[in-house]
Amino acid sequence: MSRITALQNIADTMLERFTRRIGAMTSYAFLIIVAITTYEVVARYVFQSPTIWVHEFTVMLAAVAFVIGGPLVHQHRLHITISFFHERMPVGLRRRVDVFGSLMVVVFLALLAWTTSQQAWQSILTRETSGTALNLPIPVLLKTLFAACVGLMMVQSLLHLAADIRTLRKGRS
Repeated sequence: MSRITALQNIADTMLERFTRRIGAMTSYAFLIIVAITTYEVVARYVFQSPTIWVHEFTVMLAAVAFVIGGPLVHQHRLHITISFFHERMPVGLRRRVDVFGSLMVVVFLALLAWTTSQQAWQSILTRETSGTALNLPIPVLLKTLFAACVGLMMVQSLLHLAADIRTLRKGRS
């Protein structure tokens, strides 16, 4: 195994552990959403005392969980594919299609990373808030998190592309 391959394996393993831990921690956001929504229902219908914060907070937690879910799914290549065609391709063509697909994902994520980081930076500079009764800095949090997750997916995609290229080269030798 070459030195570059060994470094890629180490980076991939570290990235996978990090992504898995973040995903596991974030999964508890859904339990929190259920708990505070239950609190809201009881407060509203039993005590006739609705809250002003539950809706905004649950939307924010759900957005955080979904945004963090992107790198988790991407890490294991579990995103949507048209497997019907992919599985029926000859092995050599499938490997070339995988390299091309990974390259397209890298290009897309590079553009998305650029755009989201600019939006996040602008949101930070203007101290953007939600504009609701609570007026929390939720847009700053979500835009920054989205940019970070896209960056993480970009690194994952580069590792996927390197692995696809190695697989293609092995098939030729």
